[in-house]
Amino acid sequence: MTSALRGDILPHIIVLSVCFLILAGALILSPADSENPYIRIGGIPLPDTCTFRNLTGLPCPGCGLTRSIVSAMHGDLAMSFTFHRLGLLTLVYVFIQFVYRLGLIFIPRWRPRIVLYGKFLSGGIILLGILFALNWIFVLL
Repeated sequence: MTSALRGDILPHIIVLSVCFLILAGALILSPADSENPYIRIGGIPLPDTCTFRNLTGLPCPGCGLTRSIVSAMHGDLAMSFTFHRLGLLTLVYVFIQFVYRLGLIFIPRWRPRIVLYGKFLSGGIILLGILFALNWIFVLL
């Protein structure tokens, strides 16, 4: 593998790794529920780690997102929506990114055909960011 090719692939490997960690982590963690509001690893509840909320008392744009994604990965879509309105959409975006990066890295003959989808994914992250901002404003009001 040439140095130039490695430089082109490295960002894709990084994004693929992050997506894999999100998806695998969501499967490993136990979802929160109405009786236990914390996600758990094994039987151990994980603490609330939102620094913004801890400092200001206000929810951040992503508050509840981890619980939402974990719930969605375990099939509880109603609870996922309860924790964060955009959790399921974020999970779908992460999954599509994962599949896209897998194709780019491991199936070179597909690259010319699927590279166009990367532009849609780039636009998708901007749209997702706007939706997060609008959702945050709605939550704060």
